[in-house]
Amino acid sequence: MRVLVFGAGPLGSLYAQLLHDAGADVSLLARGERHDWLTEHGVSTVNEITGERSTAAVPVVSRLEPDDPYDLAIVLVRKNKLPPIFETLAACRGVKDILFMGNNALGFDEYRQHLPAEKVLFGFPGAGGGIRDHVVHYADREKAKDGRRPVTIGEIDGQDSARIAAVRALFESAGVPVDVTPDIDGWLKYHVALVSPLCCALYKHDCDSKRAAQDPDTLRVLVRAAKEAGRAVRALGFRKRQPFAFNLFYWLPEFLVRIAVKGMLSSKFAEIAFSMHAKSARDEMREIADELRELATQASVETPNLDELRRFLD
Repeated sequence: MRVLVFGAGPLGSLYAQLLHDAGADVSLLARGERHDWLTEHGVSTVNEITGERSTAAVPVVSRLEPDDPYDLAIVLVRKNKLPPIFETLAACRGVKDILFMGNNALGFDEYRQHLPAEKVLFGFPGAGGGIRDHVVHYADREKAKDGRRPVTIGEIDGQDSARIAAVRALFESAGVPVDVTPDIDGWLKYHVALVSPLCCALYKHDCDSKRAAQDPDTLRVLVRAAKEAGRAVRALGFRKRQPFAFNLFYWLPEFLVRIAVKGMLSSKFAEIAFSMHAKSARDEMREIADELRELATQASVETPNLDELRRFLD
């Protein structure tokens, strides 16, 4: 399988490196200064949980030509940066399948306006982090002894297709576990229902996750806001929350959820995977907050706590 990772941000760079190290035929698309640095120095990563440092000479390209033959393009680009990329991908006859991995609360109509539905599938990365001086600092596990966090993938129609099996095998060959969901649209909606209020709470504390964890008022409003958002998603007919443990967020009493969220925000994983991303992606967080507000309006669900947290986006 010939693979193109479209987007040389922290996670595009990380997964390109992992696939390359596993022997996959993978190239990384980067532009401008990032392209030049990667071409000269290779992809450099630091696992902030284990302390492992790695550098790999991943092949880097600066453009995607219409006839470039790729079996799979993995797009790891913020949703608000996708419009010009849609045009590039639509012109590429040589790309067989396209896996979009990122936040998305409003479904797939926009994607299908630009690309054939049979070419696209969706997912979300398990790792998180950021880039400092062109070096990727990431977390993909809670503790050093844990395995990597899985990526999640799924077809629009929920089928466990041959290409899903192929993508799964690709990631697993690089030591990255894969969860396949029959409802990727619902999965992504519930994910945004948690991530959007979480990032807004981080902005309240200048993206310091440990400070956020120590503020009882922040924890209370964050939990209530996420529950409001989850009720809106459920009211729209999306009832299968995955993974199963995520259901506990909605089933457990508020005080128990606050304890769990406090522990999560106090972790090294949150410092790297949540705070670093939130700090560099305020534009994306504004967009998904707008998407979440649209879902709540469609569902006629009031969101006073979510609205309170939105103030910190500005």
